[in-house]
Amino acid sequence: MSRFRVIEFQLLQACNASCVYCAYDQHLPEYNRWLPLEIVEKTLAEEKPEWVWFEGGEVTMSDRSKEYLLRAMEIGNRYGVKNRINTNCRNLDPQWAERLADGGLQFACVSFDTLEPERLEHLRGFPKGSGAENLERLKANALSLADRGVTVDLEATVTRHNIHELEALYDYAESVATNGRKIIMGAQCLVATYDEVFELYPTMDEMNEVFTRLTEKAKNSTVPLRICCSPLVRCKYPALYEPHPNIIWVGCSCGFDYVHVNATGDVLLCGFWDHTRAIGNLNDASLREIWENSGLRRQALTETPENCVGCRHWEGPERCHNTCFSIAHRNTGSFDSFAYELTGKAIADAANKRTS
Repeated sequence: MSRFRVIEFQLLQACNASCVYCAYDQHLPEYNRWLPLEIVEKTLAEEKPEWVWFEGGEVTMSDRSKEYLLRAMEIGNRYGVKNRINTNCRNLDPQWAERLADGGLQFACVSFDTLEPERLEHLRGFPKGSGAENLERLKANALSLADRGVTVDLEATVTRHNIHELEALYDYAESVATNGRKIIMGAQCLVATYDEVFELYPTMDEMNEVFTRLTEKAKNSTVPLRICCSPLVRCKYPALYEPHPNIIWVGCSCGFDYVHVNATGDVLLCGFWDHTRAIGNLNDASLREIWENSGLRRQALTETPENCVGCRHWEGPERCHNTCFSIAHRNTGSFDSFAYELTGKAIADAANKRTS
């Protein structure tokens, strides 16, 4: 029985931002639903993954949600699982940073998309004129976690609005990685699970140019660079993937050793997956039963595009999956198509529509 590397729980659906790139519908009828901690307990007791990731919505949006998060992390601690949160840090002051660190938080993935106040307002859906205050609060709160020994990933979700700011964001990460702080700069590429997302994508050429400069910068620094879910596949952009100890390329874990659980108990192959395509619900069956019996997961792991047959990056720790292959299933009903080509066409079509 293979061990999960990551089980990700959405503890609540509510959020204190309205990000333009968010994969979650913020107007669900169950907007305020919380995942029962009994489900977290049962699942971690049975599976004991390496990591548990807690997210929302926004897990730190209120005192109530932070108390709930502390209780969830206590469960992770009991089973020897490492705790991570995904957060916008908007309501995470130094006192709460200390409580979370003392409660066992080891890693915080902090949404850190821009250094420009007006761009922050646009990307997060914040009121006009509030960007400067929110940006300073974000910086201070993120560093409060780092100052208490938590590894902080300052992660930018890569869009056409901030693609040319990534190098400045890396420079900022370098500037604050002092006094023993464990700082990472992250670049989370948009994932092709919804057609609407392509309007936000930069072009493939832009991503290649910026990532080439960004990786060169990281090779000459001590701050790790972590790039997730890149649509720039290894077979098309081999120079980008030249191995370096300071560069972490996170491939597609969909169906392998990562699973996402919504606050409703729905189990998804990925947190970005079409939320109408759950493979089961933890209120009805155990995670292992759902995982092993999922026809969609079996299909995802066995159907291979002709271009990818024999590729050593199809499985294992680097898991290419020829970019986010959900687009292939959504468009064709199978995973046999080369998702890279479908993604490239969708990005180009969206760009042409904007300029026509």
